Amino acid sequence: MSVVEHHDVVETGDTKTDTKTATSRVVVSPGQVIAGVLGLIVAAIGIMAVSRGGIDSTLNVPMVRTAGLDQSAMLGAAELGAGLLLVLGALSHAARALIIGVGVLMVLGGVLIGAGGTAILRDIGTVQGTGWVIMVGGIVAIVAGSLGRLIRTRHSVKSNQQEA
Repeated sequence: MSVVEHHDVVETGDTKTDTKTATSRVVVSPGQVIAGVLGLIVAAIGIMAVSRGGIDSTLNVPMVRTAGLDQSAMLGAAELGAGLLLVLGALSHAARALIIGVGVLMVLGGVLIGAGGTAILRDIGTVQGTGWVIMVGGIVAIVAGSLGRLIRTRHSVKSNQQEA
């Protein structure tokens, strides 16, 4: 939100005019809210997967169940990074490209996992269903990054005349 104020005092003969002008502008993007919430959810799932799977040995073993999804700590770390980038993108109007970019990467990764064979799934430490959920999250991020902004501008003018 930005507020601009202007104050003018004009004296002419017997009268003095005091004018105050204020303009406020509020810009809200529903896409930023959606991306922020999605980012927090994805990051939370990533944190849970990493904490349950552990980072003391290989990251793709063991596979743990987190939020109904079977995944390894490696996938959890990727989700944590994607979630944090979505939250970062949600903090600024100028970062819509970041939200869309993370969404595209999530879709590509989700398709890779969802359509992946046994060897790929074993190397990543997940199952196909998890990939499809990641892909849907990526689609939501792309749509959120593509939504427009709502802009509300309000002007107020207050004038006060006094006898000098």
